[in-house]
Amino acid sequence: MKSNITVLCLIFCLLIVFAQYSRSASESKAHVRTTAGKPNIVLMLSDDTNWFDIGVYDRMYDYTPHNAITPNIDRLAKQGILFTSAFTSTAMCSPSRQQLYTGIFPVRSGAYPQHSVAREGTRSAAHYFRDLGYRVGLAGKRHVAPNSVYPFEDVGEDNKGSGGTTSFGIEGVEKFITRDARQPFFLIIASNNSHGPWTRGDRSLYDAGELNIPSFLVDTPEFRRSLVNYYAEVSDLDKEVGLVDGILEDAGIRENTLFIFTSEQGAGMPFAKFTTYDAGLKTALIIRWPDRIRAGSVSDAMVQYVDVLPTLIDAVGGSISTSVDGVSFLPVLNGEKYHHRDFTYGVHTTRNIHSGTDYPIRSIRSARYKLILNLMAQNEFSNLATSALKSRKGVLWQWQKRSSAGDAWAAERLSFFRQRPPVEFYDLLEDPFELSNLAGEKRYQSIMDELLVELHAWMKQQGDRGVQTELSACDHAASFKPCP
Repeated sequence: MKSNITVLCLIFCLLIVFAQYSRSASESKAHVRTTAGKPNIVLMLSDDTNWFDIGVYDRMYDYTPHNAITPNIDRLAKQGILFTSAFTSTAMCSPSRQQLYTGIFPVRSGAYPQHSVAREGTRSAAHYFRDLGYRVGLAGKRHVAPNSVYPFEDVGEDNKGSGGTTSFGIEGVEKFITRDARQPFFLIIASNNSHGPWTRGDRSLYDAGELNIPSFLVDTPEFRRSLVNYYAEVSDLDKEVGLVDGILEDAGIRENTLFIFTSEQGAGMPFAKFTTYDAGLKTALIIRWPDRIRAGSVSDAMVQYVDVLPTLIDAVGGSISTSVDGVSFLPVLNGEKYHHRDFTYGVHTTRNIHSGTDYPIRSIRSARYKLILNLMAQNEFSNLATSALKSRKGVLWQWQKRSSAGDAWAAERLSFFRQRPPVEFYDLLEDPFELSNLAGEKRYQSIMDELLVELHAWMKQQGDRGVQTELSACDHAASFKPCP
């Protein structure tokens, strides 16, 4: 009898211990679930990549070249939402990244020249998301300043060379993603692909003779060969996207991660980077958020880089600062709205780019029309491409040779690249690569007037003084890239 009572007491004690353990484990799991309730965020951007050189975009239109091989990015688009009208406001690396990370347009933040610094006290994603309980890191290319504005945890490495599995250090990225499952993370992965000199990737994927040349450029054998190298890096970029996605899958967190891919500004080719044409300002933007964004969605809503940060803050339940210029497009992601902006804006500063002259450009774009103001059109536009003419090198030298041989298209393109009229106006529905300037046609005058009023109002709100802002660019240049 006594032994039976002893056994019953032992069983009772074990049940109590088990109940306490179960409650403790349950509370621990509940804590993990609460912390993990906020999605992780991966924001991955390329470097100098034409939006139409991402496969899913390239096959969407009949006027794009249909060259790109990017299966991983294409798959990401099938799993999320693809924006057809996303824009940066400056087609240069440093200003473009700084507006993306701060939600503030370049002139107002101070980061408007190339190699620029934002004003002290400006807050970026590093500040906002740390306040929201996130680990915040940046892997790969930095090109933003000062550190007080961008206090990201350094992750991976900055590798532009041809070696290594990735251009941003995939090993460091994996360690950052997997090191603490209890705390959500915000990770920016800034690939060095496909910025020149185009030394990475598998060139055998592309045949120079089979490539299609975009209609705004001049077809030469030399350019075709260089395009093979460029597209090899675009495909290497795609490989990098696949590797990062594989880490999320292996870690079991893909379903709780908001993944963004964007192509930054246009490639280092004439009429793309360093311009306000769509080949420069328009960017690929694909967002996957399982169970929140309908897979395979396509949106024509016009959005700008400054809108991305407030959208992400909104998505995780944070409060959006009134100091930012961007506006959350979360309702578009949720399928609640189909419209976001009426206009997008462009601002280009030529002072402080390599071999640059003073050549400020401002632009405004509606869904159909683009107005461009070349504020110092009396000057000749100049950059590294034009300076290479003196040494008889580069793409413009190839155009000059074709022009001398009687090629009218090469002559027109070369001339227009260097000397543009004060006003340009384009019908983007009929002329998506902006080849026919309609500024002199009276039938468009009322549309141009409307756009001009809107552009001037935006410039005033930004504190943008046009020519004077261009001439003051050196006041905002980073010390490691002294202004001329």
